[in-house]
Amino acid sequence: MRDETTTGEAGGVLTLLDSFKRQVLERPDALATLHLEDGVTHRTTWRQWRERSQQLAAGLLVHGLAPGGRVAILSRTRVELAWVDVAVMYAGGISVPIFPTELPQHCARILNDSGAQLVVAENPWQLKKLVDIADEVDKPLDIILIDDVINLANGSTLSAAEFGLRAGRVTSFEQLMAQGRGPGARRLLVDVEPPRGDACVSICYTPGTEGEQKGVMVTHDNLVAASEALAAALPIAADDLQLMYLPLAQAFARTTLAVSMHVGFATAFARSYRTVFEDCASFQPTFLCGVPRLFEKAVESTDRALKSARGVKGLLASWTGAAAGGGGPFDDDGWIGTMRRDAYARMVRGELRKLFGKRLRFAVSGGAPLSEETARRLIDHGISVIEGYGTAETCAASHVDDPDEPTVGSVGVPVPGVEVRLLDDGEVCLRGPNVSPGYWGAHGQLRALTDAEGYFHTGDLGAIDDVGRLRITDRKRDIIVTANGKVIAPAPIVKALRADPLIRDAHVHGDRRTFLSALITLDADALAHFASTHQLTGGPSAWTRAPATYAAIETSVDRVNADLAPHENIKKFAILESEPRRPDSEGGGDERIRMPALADRHRALLESFYTETF
Repeated sequence: MRDETTTGEAGGVLTLLDSFKRQVLERPDALATLHLEDGVTHRTTWRQWRERSQQLAAGLLVHGLAPGGRVAILSRTRVELAWVDVAVMYAGGISVPIFPTELPQHCARILNDSGAQLVVAENPWQLKKLVDIADEVDKPLDIILIDDVINLANGSTLSAAEFGLRAGRVTSFEQLMAQGRGPGARRLLVDVEPPRGDACVSICYTPGTEGEQKGVMVTHDNLVAASEALAAALPIAADDLQLMYLPLAQAFARTTLAVSMHVGFATAFARSYRTVFEDCASFQPTFLCGVPRLFEKAVESTDRALKSARGVKGLLASWTGAAAGGGGPFDDDGWIGTMRRDAYARMVRGELRKLFGKRLRFAVSGGAPLSEETARRLIDHGISVIEGYGTAETCAASHVDDPDEPTVGSVGVPVPGVEVRLLDDGEVCLRGPNVSPGYWGAHGQLRALTDAEGYFHTGDLGAIDDVGRLRITDRKRDIIVTANGKVIAPAPIVKALRADPLIRDAHVHGDRRTFLSALITLDADALAHFASTHQLTGGPSAWTRAPATYAAIETSVDRVNADLAPHENIKKFAILESEPRRPDSEGGGDERIRMPALADRHRALLESFYTETF
């Protein structure tokens, strides 16, 4: 088999597949993956991973996957996706991961744009999306189903057969592997040409500033460069164990899986984002990568545990001040105050160790900015959380902080091989071997994403200190990144809201938050007509506050939410009494105020969305 040697000269690494093969050759029986299933921990070695991926690759070839063919993957992160990822590389294809929360119509756009005909779907719930969009997809889909049955919240189950699919449209995961074990299939695999370094290995779709999904082409060169850079920048080795829970459609997660293949450490797959802390207790990772919301939940969970403690622990928590508000005040500067502070610190550290496991050495937060308060709480109590920075176009790997000396609020220095330039307005521009060659265009043609000098303009604004550490200060492009790392383009949401004649404008908020909210302004003429038809009394101010007006806007918000993914839904909104204007507007106030200024003006109102339960 061709995989018994790497394609680089003298065993060097030219592709991500070479990195994987090297681990199989040098450490065949070393642990590669772990996952929990029905309460049992399953372990896979590098040799076993290769065998399963080769069977899947041969099966994909039987299903007609051609060189450069696209295989879409619609599933949450699980160990099977790691096997499929390598299988697609063995078969010479290109993977197209899709977020499992995507709406059916968004899935259709990605499938049509990428030209994927083979789709790996996780379960009947994801399969239903594909069935629903069958008439919207340009080509008939060949579907591989990982799980035939899904367990519902009410305790019942739902099988794929209940959707009444035509025979032959769906192949089970086990059937695909069985097909790949056939002698004819294995011969097909032998004939596949090894990939080149500049070959596209994956297409990662981003929403774009106007909601136009753009497929970022990621090459083997990109992932190898990113893996080498992160391996040099972080204290990781082959005996480490990472916990993975982020969706592999996110560039951050995709790159961390590539790093595991490059370095050789094992990856434990969490059952879901809801079970991360339970899975940390089971697997005891040495490091993990997550979005800010994970670390916020760790702080919140620790505070709750200490406040609700009973018995001796409860008395100690109360005495140290933990029960009074998460740490104190400790206004006693004497030896008693010192003892209370030390006792509290030990209690917090113990609770955090329960959450993350006793072996955790550091964690990387990415996908969105981490609040300085959360970072300080964790670092001060023994959890070294650092920030990294990057975009899908840079394999999510351009900067990372130092776990041994973390700088709160900074994303660290550039990783080896990456050059950074700030424009006059502060926009961060990046150049390096990790930068994608372009966006997937019509018929696979490349659309450039760098300037004439090879720099990618990120759309983020930043500042660099005296030692080269980057601090992200704002965003130039109109994009929201939630605390869960979800990237959302607000423009299409605003456009959909403004389809209601009563809505003059809407300003969607949610950067670094757990959900979206909106400030809505009304059209004066439409409001007057609405007041007349609904027999509202008073003037514009009273009409704006009328229950009937709120109900009408709520209906519009619900209408828009129905066509959005769950993480894009507007959960709370307020109707402003007057049309916001730019303070320096010279044209009579027709220009709408920019979101940062509006958010600043209504800061208390926006904060109430996230601090009050209503």
